Amino acid sequence: MTKSVQQKSVLEEILTYEPKKAKTTAEKVREQATNTFFYFALVASISGLATVGYFLFAEFFSSESPQKIFSDALSLIRNDDRCRDIFGASIAGFGEETSRGRRRHVAYHRYEKNGKERIRVIFHLKGSRTRGVAQAEKEFYDGDWRWRFLLIQTDGNPYETHIIIDNRV
Repeated sequence: MTKSVQQKSVLEEILTYEPKKAKTTAEKVREQATNTFFYFALVASISGLATVGYFLFAEFFSSESPQKIFSDALSLIRNDDRCRDIFGASIAGFGEETSRGRRRHVAYHRYEKNGKERIRVIFHLKGSRTRGVAQAEKEFYDGDWRWRFLLIQTDGNPYETHIIIDNRV
């Protein structure tokens, strides 16, 4: 008769593994040092993940981010009847183009004037009829970001400028 040897899968071995208990003081200190290192590594990983999450949120979803201003401005342009008459039914917005045809992020500029923080975003528009450039600016006023202006300018000669929002005083 042969004895059957029970073979366990690697997963079963990991799940049923019981480490031997530390007997000497040196083994106990080593085990505690290892645990402390792993706890610090866990806390550092969670902190790093939270930091990355914060910066992603601030860049893409914050009301003061250039990407959010670009998205809001493009939505306003697409819903404007004059813009649909000028550019056509489908209007695309994008950042600067490179010589290879790749598109980069939208250009923006943060500055302060008269004690108020402002963000200006400039991006390109392309429709089925023509192309153009849009400029949008928001201003921090009374704890909120408000539109200062939104205008479009068509390419070509002569170019036309159309003001969609104008809250400049």
